[in-house]
Amino acid sequence: MTLNPSSDGSETAVLPSRAMAWLPFLGVLFVALGLPVPSPASPPKGQPVAASSTNVAAPEPQTYMRVTKPDPDTVALEIALRRFVPATNGGPMIWLAGAVHLGESNYYAGLQMFLDAQPLVLFEGIGAGSKKSRAESADDDGGIQGALAASLGLAFQLSAIDYDRASFRNSDLGIAQLQTLLLGSGSVTSGGDQASGKTTAAGEQFEQLLGAMEGSSMLGVLLHAGVKFIGSSAKLCAMTRLLLIETMGELKGDLAQMKGAPPEIQRLLAVIIHERNKTVMEDLKKAIGSTSPPASTAVFYGAGHMADFEKRLREELHYRPAGEVWLRAMAVNTREAGLSATDIGAMRSLIQWQLKLLEGSEE
Repeated sequence: MTLNPSSDGSETAVLPSRAMAWLPFLGVLFVALGLPVPSPASPPKGQPVAASSTNVAAPEPQTYMRVTKPDPDTVALEIALRRFVPATNGGPMIWLAGAVHLGESNYYAGLQMFLDAQPLVLFEGIGAGSKKSRAESADDDGGIQGALAASLGLAFQLSAIDYDRASFRNSDLGIAQLQTLLLGSGSVTSGGDQASGKTTAAGEQFEQLLGAMEGSSMLGVLLHAGVKFIGSSAKLCAMTRLLLIETMGELKGDLAQMKGAPPEIQRLLAVIIHERNKTVMEDLKKAIGSTSPPASTAVFYGAGHMADFEKRLREELHYRPAGEVWLRAMAVNTREAGLSATDIGAMRSLIQWQLKLLEGSEE
Protein backbone atom coordinates (compact mmCIF):
# COMPACT_ATOMS: atom_id res chain seq x y z
CA MET A 1 0.00 0.00 0.00
CA THR A 2 1.38 3.42 -0.92
CA LEU A 3 0.26 6.98 -0.22
CA ASN A 4 0.26 9.56 -3.01
CA PRO A 5 0.05 13.29 -2.18
CA SER A 6 -2.93 15.12 -3.69
CA SER A 7 -3.23 18.75 -4.76
CA ASP A 8 -4.65 19.83 -1.40
CA GLY A 9 -1.74 18.34 0.51
CA SER A 10 -3.61 15.30 1.77
CA GLU A 11 -2.63 11.75 0.96
CA THR A 12 -4.60 9.19 -1.00
CA ALA A 13 -4.18 5.46 -0.54
CA VAL A 14 -3.24 3.60 -3.69
CA LEU A 15 -3.43 -0.17 -3.81
CA PRO A 16 -0.52 -2.08 -5.30
CA SER A 17 -1.34 -3.23 -8.82
CA ARG A 18 -1.34 -6.89 -7.76
CA ALA A 19 -3.91 -6.19 -5.01
CA MET A 20 -6.02 -4.01 -7.32
CA ALA A 21 -6.18 -6.91 -9.78
CA TRP A 22 -7.91 -8.91 -7.09
CA LEU A 23 -10.86 -6.55 -6.59
CA PRO A 24 -13.07 -8.02 -9.36
CA PHE A 25 -12.36 -11.55 -8.17
CA LEU A 26 -13.09 -10.52 -4.57
CA GLY A 27 -16.57 -9.59 -5.77
CA VAL A 28 -17.09 -13.22 -6.84
CA LEU A 29 -15.63 -14.45 -3.55
CA PHE A 30 -18.06 -12.35 -1.54
CA VAL A 31 -21.03 -13.71 -3.46
CA ALA A 32 -19.84 -17.08 -2.14
CA LEU A 33 -18.91 -15.76 1.31
CA GLY A 34 -22.25 -14.01 1.63
CA LEU A 35 -20.60 -10.84 2.94
CA PRO A 36 -23.56 -8.47 3.43
CA VAL A 37 -23.34 -4.77 2.78
CA PRO A 38 -23.87 -3.22 6.28
CA SER A 39 -26.87 -1.41 6.95
CA PRO A 40 -39.06 -30.43 6.44
CA ALA A 41 -41.44 -30.10 3.73
CA SER A 42 -40.30 -30.81 0.19
CA PRO A 43 -38.62 -27.84 -1.51
CA PRO A 44 -39.86 -26.64 -4.92
CA LYS A 45 -39.68 -29.16 -7.76
CA GLY A 46 -36.31 -29.48 -9.41
CA GLN A 47 -34.36 -27.76 -6.64
CA PRO A 48 -32.99 -30.39 -4.24
CA VAL A 49 -30.77 -33.20 -5.36
CA ALA A 50 -31.32 -36.53 -3.65
CA ALA A 51 -29.85 -36.50 -0.15
CA SER A 52 -26.92 -38.74 0.58
CA SER A 53 -25.44 -39.65 3.91
CA THR A 54 -22.33 -41.31 5.22
CA ASN A 55 -21.00 -42.49 8.56
CA VAL A 56 -17.37 -42.06 7.53
CA ALA A 57 -15.82 -38.70 8.29
CA ALA A 58 -13.73 -37.39 5.42
CA PRO A 59 -10.22 -36.23 6.38
CA GLU A 60 -10.83 -32.86 4.74
CA PRO A 61 -14.10 -30.93 4.38
CA GLN A 62 -15.91 -31.69 1.16
CA THR A 63 -16.96 -28.85 -1.13
CA TYR A 64 -20.15 -26.86 -0.49
CA MET A 65 -20.41 -25.55 -4.06
CA ARG A 66 -20.41 -27.70 -7.17
CA VAL A 67 -21.15 -27.40 -10.88
CA THR A 68 -23.51 -29.91 -12.47
CA LYS A 69 -24.85 -30.50 -16.00
CA PRO A 70 -28.44 -31.76 -15.78
CA ASP A 71 -28.50 -31.89 -19.58
CA PRO A 72 -25.94 -31.28 -22.38
CA ASP A 73 -26.81 -27.57 -22.69
CA THR A 74 -27.39 -26.57 -19.05
CA VAL A 75 -24.73 -25.67 -16.49
CA ALA A 76 -25.91 -25.27 -12.89
CA LEU A 77 -24.45 -24.24 -9.52
CA GLU A 78 -25.57 -26.26 -6.51
CA ILE A 79 -25.05 -25.40 -2.83
CA ALA A 80 -24.89 -27.96 -0.02
CA LEU A 81 -26.87 -28.20 3.19
CA ARG A 82 -24.82 -30.65 5.28
CA ARG A 83 -26.02 -32.40 8.44
CA PHE A 84 -23.72 -33.19 11.40
CA VAL A 85 -24.22 -35.37 14.46
CA PRO A 86 -22.02 -36.18 17.48
CA ALA A 87 -19.34 -38.74 16.63
CA THR A 88 -20.05 -40.86 19.71
CA ASN A 89 -22.93 -40.07 22.06
CA GLY A 90 -26.29 -38.72 21.03
CA GLY A 91 -26.90 -35.01 20.95
CA PRO A 92 -28.39 -32.12 19.00
CA MET A 93 -28.14 -32.10 15.22
CA ILE A 94 -26.25 -29.29 13.44
CA TRP A 95 -26.76 -28.23 9.83
CA LEU A 96 -24.24 -26.16 7.90
CA ALA A 97 -26.56 -24.34 5.52
CA GLY A 98 -24.38 -22.75 2.86
CA ALA A 99 -25.73 -19.94 0.72
CA VAL A 100 -24.83 -17.54 -2.06
CA HIS A 101 -26.07 -13.96 -2.20
CA LEU A 102 -27.46 -14.26 -5.73
CA GLY A 103 -29.74 -17.03 -6.93
CA GLU A 104 -32.95 -18.07 -8.60
CA SER A 105 -36.17 -17.39 -6.68
CA ASN A 106 -36.92 -21.12 -6.38
CA TYR A 107 -33.57 -21.62 -4.69
CA TYR A 108 -34.43 -19.16 -1.94
CA ALA A 109 -37.95 -20.59 -1.61
CA GLY A 110 -36.49 -24.04 -0.97
CA LEU A 111 -33.89 -22.60 1.40
CA GLN A 112 -36.56 -20.67 3.33
CA MET A 113 -38.62 -23.84 3.70
CA PHE A 114 -35.62 -25.69 5.10
CA LEU A 115 -34.67 -22.91 7.53
CA ASP A 116 -38.24 -22.49 8.78
CA ALA A 117 -38.21 -26.16 9.83
CA GLN A 118 -35.19 -25.61 12.13
CA PRO A 119 -35.73 -24.86 15.85
CA LEU A 120 -32.76 -22.46 15.78
CA VAL A 121 -31.07 -20.62 12.88
CA LEU A 122 -27.81 -18.71 13.48
CA PHE A 123 -27.54 -16.28 10.58
CA GLU A 124 -24.90 -13.85 9.35
CA GLY A 125 -25.26 -10.11 9.22
CA ILE A 126 -22.36 -7.77 10.03
CA GLY A 127 -23.76 -5.01 12.21
CA ALA A 128 -27.26 -6.56 12.17
CA GLY A 129 -27.73 -6.94 15.89
CA SER A 130 -31.34 -7.99 15.47
CA LYS A 131 -33.74 -9.54 12.98
CA LYS A 132 -35.38 -6.13 12.62
CA SER A 133 -32.18 -4.44 11.44
CA ARG A 134 -31.48 -7.37 9.12
CA ALA A 135 -34.96 -7.12 7.65
CA GLU A 136 -34.61 -3.36 7.22
CA SER A 137 -31.40 -3.88 5.22
CA ALA A 138 -33.48 -5.80 2.69
CA ASP A 139 -35.25 -2.55 1.84
CA ASP A 140 -31.97 -1.16 0.49
CA ASP A 141 -30.99 -1.75 -3.13
CA GLY A 142 -28.25 -4.17 -2.05
CA GLY A 143 -25.40 -2.19 -3.58
CA ILE A 144 -23.44 -3.83 -6.35
CA GLN A 145 -24.75 -7.30 -5.47
CA GLY A 146 -28.37 -6.19 -5.67
CA ALA A 147 -27.70 -4.45 -8.97
CA LEU A 148 -25.96 -7.54 -10.33
CA ALA A 149 -28.87 -9.75 -9.27
CA ALA A 150 -31.31 -7.48 -11.11
CA SER A 151 -29.17 -7.42 -14.25
CA LEU A 152 -28.83 -11.21 -14.29
CA GLY A 153 -32.51 -11.84 -13.63
CA LEU A 154 -31.74 -13.35 -10.22
CA ALA A 155 -33.01 -12.74 -6.70
CA PHE A 156 -30.94 -11.05 -3.97
CA GLN A 157 -30.69 -13.05 -0.72
CA LEU A 158 -31.53 -10.20 1.66
CA SER A 159 -34.75 -9.53 -0.23
CA ALA A 160 -35.65 -13.18 -0.92
CA ILE A 161 -35.18 -14.61 2.60
CA ASP A 162 -37.56 -13.58 5.41
CA TYR A 163 -35.47 -13.22 8.56
CA ASP A 164 -38.44 -12.22 10.73
CA ARG A 165 -38.79 -15.63 12.35
CA ALA A 166 -38.81 -16.49 16.05
CA SER A 167 -36.15 -19.16 15.47
CA PHE A 168 -33.71 -16.81 13.66
CA ARG A 169 -30.86 -15.34 15.72
CA ASN A 170 -28.14 -13.02 14.45
CA SER A 171 -24.66 -14.42 15.09
CA ASP A 172 -21.93 -12.17 13.71
CA LEU A 173 -19.45 -9.42 14.49
CA GLY A 174 -20.41 -5.78 14.65
CA ILE A 175 -18.90 -3.19 12.32
CA ALA A 176 -16.68 -1.73 15.08
CA GLN A 177 -15.46 -5.21 16.07
CA LEU A 178 -14.61 -6.03 12.47
CA GLN A 179 -12.71 -2.77 12.05
CA THR A 180 -10.80 -3.44 15.28
CA LEU A 181 -9.63 -6.79 13.97
CA LEU A 182 -8.67 -5.31 10.61
CA LEU A 183 -6.62 -2.64 12.37
CA GLY A 184 -4.38 -5.45 13.51
CA SER A 185 -5.02 -5.52 17.25
CA GLY A 186 -5.79 -9.23 17.05
CA SER A 187 -8.65 -9.01 19.55
CA VAL A 188 -11.99 -7.35 20.03
CA THR A 189 -12.92 -5.45 23.17
CA SER A 190 -16.23 -6.20 24.85
CA GLY A 191 -17.57 -2.87 23.73
CA GLY A 192 -16.30 -3.29 20.19
CA ASP A 193 -14.03 -0.22 20.47
CA GLN A 194 -11.53 0.39 17.71
CA ALA A 195 -7.83 0.13 18.38
CA SER A 196 -5.66 3.18 17.99
CA GLY A 197 -3.02 3.50 15.31
CA LYS A 198 -2.91 3.55 11.56
CA THR A 199 -5.30 1.47 9.50
CA THR A 200 -3.65 -1.69 8.20
CA ALA A 201 -3.55 -2.56 4.52
CA ALA A 202 -6.27 -5.15 5.13
CA GLY A 203 -8.47 -2.52 6.75
CA GLU A 204 -7.99 -0.13 3.85
CA GLN A 205 -8.70 -2.97 1.43
CA PHE A 206 -11.94 -3.67 3.28
CA GLU A 207 -13.01 -0.03 3.21
CA GLN A 208 -12.30 0.20 -0.51
CA LEU A 209 -14.17 -3.01 -1.15
CA LEU A 210 -17.21 -1.82 0.80
CA GLY A 211 -17.10 1.47 -1.09
CA ALA A 212 -17.13 -0.46 -4.36
CA MET A 213 -19.96 -2.75 -3.24
CA GLU A 214 -22.08 0.14 -1.98
CA GLY A 215 -21.34 2.28 -5.03
CA SER A 216 -19.97 5.12 -2.91
CA SER A 217 -16.50 5.13 -4.51
CA MET A 218 -15.35 5.84 -8.04
CA LEU A 219 -14.68 2.14 -8.54
CA GLY A 220 -18.18 1.44 -7.27
CA VAL A 221 -19.69 3.87 -9.76
CA LEU A 222 -17.79 2.21 -12.59
CA LEU A 223 -18.83 -1.26 -11.42
CA HIS A 224 -22.49 -0.22 -11.25
CA ALA A 225 -22.27 1.13 -14.79
CA GLY A 226 -20.70 -2.12 -15.96
CA VAL A 227 -23.37 -4.19 -14.22
CA LYS A 228 -26.15 -2.21 -15.89
CA PHE A 229 -24.46 -2.71 -19.26
CA ILE A 230 -24.42 -6.48 -18.65
CA GLY A 231 -28.18 -6.36 -18.10
CA SER A 232 -28.71 -4.75 -21.48
CA SER A 233 -27.49 -7.84 -23.35
CA ALA A 234 -29.00 -11.31 -23.00
CA LYS A 235 -25.75 -12.89 -24.16
CA LEU A 236 -23.62 -10.91 -21.69
CA CYS A 237 -26.10 -11.79 -18.97
CA ALA A 238 -25.78 -15.50 -19.74
CA MET A 239 -21.99 -15.28 -19.97
CA THR A 240 -21.80 -13.55 -16.58
CA ARG A 241 -24.05 -16.18 -15.01
CA LEU A 242 -21.80 -18.88 -16.42
CA LEU A 243 -18.73 -17.07 -15.11
CA LEU A 244 -20.20 -16.94 -11.59
CA ILE A 245 -21.30 -20.58 -11.72
CA GLU A 246 -18.00 -21.99 -12.92
CA THR A 247 -15.82 -19.76 -10.73
CA MET A 248 -17.70 -20.55 -7.52
CA GLY A 249 -17.80 -24.22 -8.43
CA GLU A 250 -13.99 -24.21 -8.58
CA LEU A 251 -13.50 -22.63 -5.15
CA LYS A 252 -12.39 -25.38 -2.77
CA GLY A 253 -11.41 -25.53 0.88
CA ASP A 254 -10.68 -22.61 3.19
CA LEU A 255 -10.65 -19.47 1.06
CA ALA A 256 -8.52 -17.68 3.66
CA GLN A 257 -5.66 -20.09 2.86
CA MET A 258 -5.13 -19.00 -0.75
CA LYS A 259 -1.36 -18.96 -1.19
CA GLY A 260 -1.36 -16.68 -4.20
CA ALA A 261 -3.26 -13.82 -2.57
CA PRO A 262 -1.41 -10.64 -1.57
CA PRO A 263 -0.82 -10.37 2.22
CA GLU A 264 -3.52 -7.71 2.70
CA ILE A 265 -6.07 -9.93 0.93
CA GLN A 266 -5.07 -12.94 3.03
CA ARG A 267 -5.49 -10.89 6.21
CA LEU A 268 -8.84 -9.53 5.02
CA LEU A 269 -10.20 -13.00 4.25
CA ALA A 270 -8.85 -14.44 7.50
CA VAL A 271 -10.80 -11.85 9.48
CA ILE A 272 -13.95 -12.10 7.37
CA ILE A 273 -13.99 -15.90 7.54
CA HIS A 274 -12.17 -17.11 10.65
CA GLU A 275 -12.99 -14.37 13.14
CA ARG A 276 -16.68 -14.29 12.22
CA ASN A 277 -16.80 -18.10 12.38
CA LYS A 278 -15.36 -17.98 15.91
CA THR A 279 -18.29 -15.81 16.97
CA VAL A 280 -20.77 -18.33 15.54
CA MET A 281 -19.01 -21.23 17.25
CA GLU A 282 -19.31 -19.47 20.61
CA ASP A 283 -23.06 -19.02 20.08
CA LEU A 284 -23.39 -22.60 18.84
CA LYS A 285 -21.62 -24.04 21.88
CA LYS A 286 -23.92 -22.07 24.19
CA ALA A 287 -27.01 -23.29 22.33
CA ILE A 288 -26.18 -27.01 22.27
CA GLY A 289 -24.74 -26.89 25.80
CA SER A 290 -27.84 -25.35 27.36
CA THR A 291 -30.16 -27.30 29.65
CA SER A 292 -32.75 -27.52 26.86
CA PRO A 293 -30.78 -27.47 23.60
CA PRO A 294 -32.65 -27.27 20.28
CA ALA A 295 -32.96 -30.63 18.56
CA SER A 296 -31.51 -29.09 15.41
CA THR A 297 -29.56 -25.89 14.73
CA ALA A 298 -28.77 -24.48 11.31
CA VAL A 299 -25.75 -22.24 10.72
CA PHE A 300 -26.91 -20.08 7.81
CA TYR A 301 -23.82 -18.45 6.28
CA GLY A 302 -22.15 -17.94 2.95
CA ALA A 303 -20.90 -21.19 1.41
CA GLY A 304 -17.34 -19.85 1.47
CA HIS A 305 -17.39 -20.05 5.29
CA MET A 306 -18.33 -23.71 5.44
CA ALA A 307 -14.98 -25.48 5.05
CA ASP A 308 -13.67 -23.69 8.14
CA PHE A 309 -16.97 -24.27 9.98
CA GLU A 310 -16.81 -28.00 9.22
CA LYS A 311 -13.25 -28.23 10.49
CA ARG A 312 -14.28 -26.50 13.72
CA LEU A 313 -17.28 -28.82 14.19
CA ARG A 314 -15.01 -31.85 13.83
CA GLU A 315 -12.16 -30.62 16.03
CA GLU A 316 -13.95 -28.56 18.69
CA LEU A 317 -17.29 -30.34 19.04
CA HIS A 318 -16.35 -33.81 17.70
CA TYR A 319 -19.21 -33.87 15.24
CA ARG A 320 -19.23 -35.85 11.98
CA PRO A 321 -21.13 -35.42 8.72
CA ALA A 322 -24.24 -37.59 8.45
CA GLY A 323 -26.00 -36.50 5.28
CA GLU A 324 -26.47 -33.67 2.82
CA VAL A 325 -28.95 -32.04 0.47
CA TRP A 326 -27.96 -30.03 -2.61
CA LEU A 327 -30.05 -27.09 -3.80
CA ARG A 328 -29.71 -25.58 -7.27
CA ALA A 329 -28.84 -21.91 -6.85
CA MET A 330 -28.69 -20.81 -10.49
CA ALA A 331 -28.28 -22.21 -14.00
CA VAL A 332 -27.78 -21.15 -17.60
CA ASN A 333 -28.69 -22.87 -20.86
CA THR A 334 -25.72 -22.14 -23.11
CA ARG A 335 -27.49 -23.13 -26.35
CA GLU A 336 -30.53 -20.93 -25.72
CA ALA A 337 -28.22 -18.06 -24.72
CA GLY A 338 -26.28 -18.33 -27.98
CA LEU A 339 -22.94 -19.00 -26.30
CA SER A 340 -20.50 -20.66 -28.68
CA ALA A 341 -17.82 -23.17 -27.78
CA THR A 342 -15.28 -20.39 -28.41
CA ASP A 343 -17.06 -18.05 -25.97
CA ILE A 344 -17.18 -20.72 -23.27
CA GLY A 345 -13.59 -21.83 -23.87
CA ALA A 346 -12.24 -18.27 -23.55
CA MET A 347 -14.15 -17.72 -20.32
CA ARG A 348 -12.92 -21.00 -18.83
CA SER A 349 -9.33 -20.13 -19.73
CA LEU A 350 -9.74 -16.84 -17.84
CA ILE A 351 -11.07 -18.69 -14.79
CA GLN A 352 -8.20 -21.18 -14.85
CA TRP A 353 -5.67 -18.35 -15.10
CA GLN A 354 -7.19 -16.66 -12.06
CA LEU A 355 -7.24 -19.93 -10.14
CA LYS A 356 -3.53 -20.36 -10.81
CA LEU A 357 -3.03 -16.97 -9.18
CA LEU A 358 -5.08 -18.21 -6.21
CA GLU A 359 -2.78 -21.22 -5.87
CA GLY A 360 0.32 -19.08 -6.17
CA SER A 361 1.55 -21.01 -9.19
CA GLU A 362 1.67 -18.04 -11.57
CA GLU A 363 2.59 -14.40 -11.20
